[in-house]
Parts: sequence; C-alpha cells; structure tokens
Amino acid sequence: MYYEELASYDRNGFLVIVDKRWDDIDPRGCFDTEDADEIVAKINDETYDWFLLRVRVLFNGHEVGSHFLGGCCYEDAREVLKDGTAEDCIAEAMIEAERELYRLREMLNERVAA
Repeated sequence: MYYEELASYDRNGFLVIVDKRWDDIDPRGCFDTEDADEIVAKINDETYDWFLLRVRVLFNGHEVGSHFLGGCCYEDAREVLKDGTAEDCIAEAMIEAERELYRLREMLNERVAA
C-alpha cells in the first residue's frame, strides 16, 4: 500500500519517519455529531484529508518500532505534525524501539555467553 511521507527526523540516533495513507475505515462511525454527513461529504470531495497515520522508527536501516493511528481528519494532513498528534505517536514508537533494542541486546548477550 502506498504511503506519503509527511516528515522525517533524526531522534537520538534513530530515523523517525511519519507518513500517511488513505484510511479505508468508514468515517461515519468516527463522528458522533450532527455534522457527520457534512464531514463525510468534505472527505469525499477532498476538502478534508482522511488518513491513517504511521510512524516508523529505524535504527541502522532496520525498523525497530512503529505506531499507527487511524481516523485522522484534517484540512491539510501536515497539521498533524503541529498539533501534538504526531509527537504522541512518535513517543509511542520510540518506546517500542527502545524495548526492541533492549530485547535484541539481551538475546545477543545470551548468544555470546553461550
């Protein structure tokens, strides 16, 4: 599936990539307002960008953490980089990456000790 990159960052030796793709979940179920029909119409006519946000954390070219958030709706998808949403997702992916590297280090240490 095609993802469009929104941003990439160097964070403490990790490469963080933030990207998006069209979200295929029905937006009607995501809005509990009287404006749901209007919002869906604006998604359909591309006034609003409806997407799944993906954050990947890479170390030395290997993905070691990721986080996904569906149901994102913005007039411009890049707004997700400014309102704290992407930063929250980055934080989650970084936690996963740190845990994965710790796990891998422990596995390597056991292998070397054997």
